[in-house]
Amino acid sequence: MALFVARVKRNYIFGGICAIAANAFMKALADMKSINLFGVQQICWNSIALEYKALAAIPSIDSETIQQRLDRVRTYYELLNMPFEALLAFITKHENMFTATECTNLLKVQVSGREIPTDVRDRLSDILSHR
Repeated sequence: MALFVARVKRNYIFGGICAIAANAFMKALADMKSINLFGVQQICWNSIALEYKALAAIPSIDSETIQQRLDRVRTYYELLNMPFEALLAFITKHENMFTATECTNLLKVQVSGREIPTDVRDRLSDILSHR
């Protein structure tokens, strides 16, 4: 591939693919009704594999940007394994890390072993309104 596509274009193409994949991972949660621990682990593993493949294929690519985008995906999905109190504390502490819609989607998905009390959505709304 190096013989046919200039280095700058390769960086643009593969960097763009990683950005699209990271956005797709984030938006996929909105369409999920439920997920288990294995599903969360599988998504995290897939994002790690994508990161390694992209960085190995193109050594000159902006690795920090790719790592940040895919770390954000992993953090997002790992939040699903947290108890709701820890989840709310994380959202409060890292208020600008995820959008309000992304935070709301974290509570919409049913996770095996995690029960969400009825007042948690109201508490999340209060946290998000103070941003």
